[in-house]
Amino acid sequence: MLYAAVLLVTTAANIPLNDALAAAGNPARIADPAAVRERFEDPWVVWNVVRLVLSTAALACLWRATAPVRQTSAYLVSAAGSSASR
Repeated sequence: MLYAAVLLVTTAANIPLNDALAAAGNPARIADPAAVRERFEDPWVVWNVVRLVLSTAALACLWRATAPVRQTSAYLVSAAGSSASR
């Protein structure tokens, strides 16, 4: 669910911002590149932070969801190496 939110933010916010930046034209021919950057940078950074938080939360959820598998695997590895299992 969280990864879907990351894709939604990317599609709805970051890609249109990137398209608007590309529509500004060749950087060498832009009359006022600082103004173009000013309009682009702040919203793009905000939406990138949103994507970062969502991605980190998704990773934390994945880590939490795989905890039983990691615990079981650790148990099987330790049991396989013990003298009791021989």
